[in-house]
Amino acid sequence: MYEHLADLSTKFFDSSFDIDKNDLDCLKRSLHSFCLSGKKEDAFTVYYCYCEIFKIFGSSYDRLGKLVEFLSDHEYHSGELLEKHRDHYSHSVYVFALGLAIYANNLSFRNKIKCFYDKEHFSDTDFLRYWGLVGLFHDIGYPFQLAHEQIKNYVKDTLGEEMKVPHVAYLDIDELLTLSEDWQSVSKKKTLTELYAEAVSKRLTYFSYEQLFDLLEKRPLGIGFADHAYFSSIIIAHQLMVERIPLNEPLLDALTAILLHNSIVRFGLDLTTGIKHPTSMNVHPLAYLLMLCDELQNWDRQAFGLKSKKTPIAWDFRMGVDDESINLLFIFDDDSCHRMIDGTYDNKNANEIINGKFLSKITDAVIPHVKINAAFKIEHKHKDIKTFASSDKLINLADFALAIHNSYIKLCLDNGEKPNVPEDFNDLPLEYKISNIEQAKSYSWKLELINCFYSDKELDYPIVEKFSDEEDGNGNKNDLSFLAREEHLRWVREKLAAGWKYGTDYKDSQERNKKKIHKDIVPFDVLSEIDKKKDYQMIENMVPLLYEKGHGVRIYSYRRGWKPVLNVTGCGHRDLSMEYPGLKEKIKDILKGYQKDYRVVVRTNFAYGADTLIAECAVELGITIKAAIPMPYEKYVESIKNDAKACGYRFNEDDENRWRNLIAQCVSLKVIDDPDYIYLGAALYNIKRSQKMIAIWDGFEKVLQDEKGAYMNQGGTYHNLLIAKKQRGLRDEDISIIDVIR
Repeated sequence: MYEHLADLSTKFFDSSFDIDKNDLDCLKRSLHSFCLSGKKEDAFTVYYCYCEIFKIFGSSYDRLGKLVEFLSDHEYHSGELLEKHRDHYSHSVYVFALGLAIYANNLSFRNKIKCFYDKEHFSDTDFLRYWGLVGLFHDIGYPFQLAHEQIKNYVKDTLGEEMKVPHVAYLDIDELLTLSEDWQSVSKKKTLTELYAEAVSKRLTYFSYEQLFDLLEKRPLGIGFADHAYFSSIIIAHQLMVERIPLNEPLLDALTAILLHNSIVRFGLDLTTGIKHPTSMNVHPLAYLLMLCDELQNWDRQAFGLKSKKTPIAWDFRMGVDDESINLLFIFDDDSCHRMIDGTYDNKNANEIINGKFLSKITDAVIPHVKINAAFKIEHKHKDIKTFASSDKLINLADFALAIHNSYIKLCLDNGEKPNVPEDFNDLPLEYKISNIEQAKSYSWKLELINCFYSDKELDYPIVEKFSDEEDGNGNKNDLSFLAREEHLRWVREKLAAGWKYGTDYKDSQERNKKKIHKDIVPFDVLSEIDKKKDYQMIENMVPLLYEKGHGVRIYSYRRGWKPVLNVTGCGHRDLSMEYPGLKEKIKDILKGYQKDYRVVVRTNFAYGADTLIAECAVELGITIKAAIPMPYEKYVESIKNDAKACGYRFNEDDENRWRNLIAQCVSLKVIDDPDYIYLGAALYNIKRSQKMIAIWDGFEKVLQDEKGAYMNQGGTYHNLLIAKKQRGLRDEDISIIDVIR
């Protein structure tokens, strides 16, 4: 019944679009990642992709992008001065995702909006363009409202409730409201006030042009209230006019949808007329969808205001959408929901769902086109292990990405190579721009791995001037090598997520990019020395890049408090199906238990069957893997194929890609050759370095010596168990045995 929003929203992209497929895939992956993480760094990538694809604010993200980033940082610092305030930056991306989910999974809505704007000519691409404008940018005018409310709060707190509160008004905005010559020619109006009053009165026919015009004329003056929706709409309209974007019906509806979504309907016209008029899909579908999704997005919104922090909302969300209904499931943390004596919960938001008040808020705003059901459940929220100490100001990410690209170009030229991408960052395909952004975003977690972080504050921590493999005086070494391996691993995973695979059949970068194959989708240790050097130099450049483009950012070191490393060796039978039922769940349960207290590293030989399955579980859980294999890499690939076939299993091209993609995500790969027993040397290498073992074993004790005393079955699962106990000294509680039947 319920699905994750990540899956529901990205079903939208299953249609056909007149957009470059690689660009569209970038937006799809970015949205999917954000819906899973909820992190504003991932929200940033969604904004970036949308702006790059449609270029409605010009050829560069900078113009409106910086404004959106400023909203995020401004809310973080200013929101705490208010009683009630929650995030609007990530919230807007969730709203965008909700709209896509409804459009993709509710046929009646999709057909009605297409008919509303001319079914023959209003495509899915058009919906993405206009809904993206509405969903992503409907709150960018919030700083105007924040300043107004801060003054009111300040006066109330310092001078008392009885004081008549002075308010912030916004004068001299005539230039913002004046229509461009192009828009005047199309609309026969001179100002946005006139244009909006006419456009809204045509859609909401129960209000006159004169009422709307009078209301909009007063909006900048902030008579007791400054409406962020009004300022969002005029800011976007101004940017569109600067870029000479043609005015048409759906674009004007997008602007008025933003205009209407807050006070004009709720606090303006209702008070003027004394009559409530919830918005219907039939009269203004974009405004309807925005107001609906704006109300539905009531989870995972960071609280800034004092009262907001005391009223926890749901931390997770699931949704079901079909032609008959929209079903909502809000998931609350058990720490924030305690049942009271009267049967209610001490959580306002949970009780609003129980008593129907949440749904009544929706029907106050819109007339739902389908039945909406809301439920909730209580589930323990696990600590977010992907939250890092580094400064998360988004204003840095675009600058970092540009600096990373320039650094790569310089690196190629210094090495006497011709760069295989355009030298100007603005000429890069979107996929490569996003790659640079993802590398910039990775700085925070890479630094966390070595107990460092970056910040633009002056702090009393040791400053890191450079990374090296030499002892740094704090008992740390190999930082440079470690981070270079992590960077290659990040790049591999990025390529795999984008549909690339290992391959060498290309003559140049153009053919390589078209086929989406790359020779470097291999473990770091298999790379050529030149390619390893590139990863090293990218890490060496991190410090100067942060200093150059980071607005005063420095890297600091705190050498305490990090979880200890726990090495877990995995072994098991090679003649075991990779699809053995229920096996992955058991492996993951063991690894998740270790993750609570340790930074886990899984070591495996990557043999066919159990070894590879354990590694696959580790990757899916975000756990570092290290491999020890018994022969050179390409020779081992052939051995794996032969093993699978000898055990009666297929091993076609897809299976080979699955194995290659998996082992390419190792941070290290050692070749341990044993002249007598193929797997014994590699097994000993892993066991010697591990404190725990996972063994997938059928329970049969193999004979390890024949009648003449010659060794046999060396390096197998049973032998590994004996080595772990007798030579490594692992106790029974250190070894997790998963029983299997072969």
